[in-house]
Amino acid sequence: MQDVDTAGLTQTTGPAWDYFSWFYARNLWKNMHYRGIRTLKFPPDMWNYQEIITERGIDWVVETGTRHGGSALFFADLLANLGRPGKVLTIDPYPEWQVDPAKIANLVAVAKDSGDPAVAAEVHRMIPQDRRGVFLILDSDHSAAHVLRELRAHVPHLKKGDYVIVEDTVVNGHPVRPEHGPGPWEGARDYIRENPGKLIADPKRAGKFGSTAAVDGFFIVA
Repeated sequence: MQDVDTAGLTQTTGPAWDYFSWFYARNLWKNMHYRGIRTLKFPPDMWNYQEIITERGIDWVVETGTRHGGSALFFADLLANLGRPGKVLTIDPYPEWQVDPAKIANLVAVAKDSGDPAVAAEVHRMIPQDRRGVFLILDSDHSAAHVLRELRAHVPHLKKGDYVIVEDTVVNGHPVRPEHGPGPWEGARDYIRENPGKLIADPKRAGKFGSTAAVDGFFIVA
């Protein structure tokens, strides 16, 4: 990732990306559900995430952008089924819950600004110091400025080996919604430029299914 807008962008052409563009343009992502709750996710990404959480010994998930709660429920079920001791900490100032979070034992809902450093500190204080892996997934406000705020606020609380996903890096023409303007891809680029060597790209995992809503958005904390 460099100063030129698309420098360093993973190639987003070919059959797998043609499918992703078709999936996105038809708004199928808006009609995806987990246990009846909207997730607003690309299905191969969800499969990828559960593999990462399982294989890397992730015990805690920090999610920004709760929206309807489908992905929070998905992660909470996954941690419970794996017997992991941690919880899902999901942050959204204006959630539209379709499930009662109070009924999910290993889920904590935080209705605040996910880019506020004080909120990030509050959330990460809920995670014990002797914990194993944390999976941070950013999927809230898709402006470059907000994603940069989130990374600045949350990454300092992470440890080596933790995992970070920056979702919807595909907007602003990477390859969809060229009219969007600087978004998550650009926000992540700016953070990496500010903090060289802190987040290490994981291209093998990012490219596993050929296309993803998090192009260049899979990272391991160094």
